[in-house]
Amino acid sequence: LYFKGFIREDSLAGFGVAICAQEDDSVLFQMKRSILDSTITVLEAELMALKRGLTEAMSLGITHISICCDHYQIYELVMGRSAPEQENITLLMDDVHRIRQQLTSSIPVLMTGNQARVAYKRAMETVASEISISMPATCCICLDDDFEAKKMFSVTLCGHKFCIECLEQDIEVGLLEGSVIRCPYDGCKSKLILRSCAHLLTPKVREMWEQRIKEDSIPVWDRFYCPKPKCLALMSKTELFESTEEDGYMRCCVKCNKSFCINCKVTWHSNLSCEDYKR
Repeated sequence: LYFKGFIREDSLAGFGVAICAQEDDSVLFQMKRSILDSTITVLEAELMALKRGLTEAMSLGITHISICCDHYQIYELVMGRSAPEQENITLLMDDVHRIRQQLTSSIPVLMTGNQARVAYKRAMETVASEISISMPATCCICLDDDFEAKKMFSVTLCGHKFCIECLEQDIEVGLLEGSVIRCPYDGCKSKLILRSCAHLLTPKVREMWEQRIKEDSIPVWDRFYCPKPKCLALMSKTELFESTEEDGYMRCCVKCNKSFCINCKVTWHSNLSCEDYKR
């Protein structure tokens, strides 16, 4: 994972991310993004790039990754050999550590600046292409301005416009991070509604969003997931306990229809009581 964030003298900021194959350094994923915040520091921009890169690696199904750092302070933070002093840096590092815990391995590697050439080039392109976001056919994320109107999405509540590719990518990242799905424009608090942009999303992202809505509708203490690994359907424990079954604790999954024990939270243990099964 290569990542680079920086700020120019005219306060324009951006970051670039590139994920490359270890064997031949071929690019598996790359992106550029501007940062519309005049108060942001270089360290924040770098960590935002790192966080986004790790999130994208997860979405690609990558489990082992090398984190190529050309910023010594970040290398020390990721290694855990130094602690952040500012609260905003602490919050970013908390997010980075949380995402890394979901990967099998993520090894920090200290690189020189020219070795991070791919991500650095993407970040440079981001800042160099900074243009007025008020243009009607300009995406507020990638800032490309050659999109046809039919390839743009406008948020109803705030009017910010995005190309379909950037919008879907931002929604998927938000779902993976557990964030509230809002307008991707920096600082905007307008919430996105699934029905307003569902037709633009892939079946995978729609399903992720629908799952989030269902999870949000059930209190944390009342959530029960099907114990079958390939199913994991979400249900309400209250509703399951209230349903009547002759076998006491046996219930059926609403999705895969397989039987499970709601008391032991495992697939149904035939011919064994809960006590015998636990022993």
